Amino acid sequence: LAASLHNLGIRLSQLGRHAEALPPAEEAVTIRRELAATYPARYRRDLAASLINLGIRLSELGRHTEALPPTEEAVTIQRELAATYPDRYRPDLAASLINLGIRLSELGRHTEAVALAKEGVAMYKTLNGQDPERFQEPYAASRELLRLLTEMDHQQGAGGT
Repeated sequence: LAASLHNLGIRLSQLGRHAEALPPAEEAVTIRRELAATYPARYRRDLAASLINLGIRLSELGRHTEALPPTEEAVTIQRELAATYPDRYRPDLAASLINLGIRLSELGRHTEAVALAKEGVAMYKTLNGQDPERFQEPYAASRELLRLLTEMDHQQGAGGT
């Protein structure tokens, strides 16, 4: 059920139905939080994915402050998982770091966003070196995002917005 709700939120969002996408995303987090409490080894990764999804759904609705805590929680979970099983969870962590950088940027916290994006890009660079067929596209996309975030940070530091 949680997986179906998670996917429903994504699909509704892809159709531009952002307000309708939020309740399934929230329900998926609730269910996966309960599952992760009982079976952490099995469901923490899924919980992190649903937390990222919830952050994106909130962000799409312009609720940027509310989008930050679930995204931060997802990164915390991904860091713990990647520390234990780096080969298995580093790609998830890299994507979550990039996502958190976007959430921070939306709040005008560009310097923090750049630092997280740099960390994510470094992970993707390593992953791309190991498996270019799988990671070339996310590595290129993360580098472009880092470039944009860095520009925004420089503009903010120069008195821009």
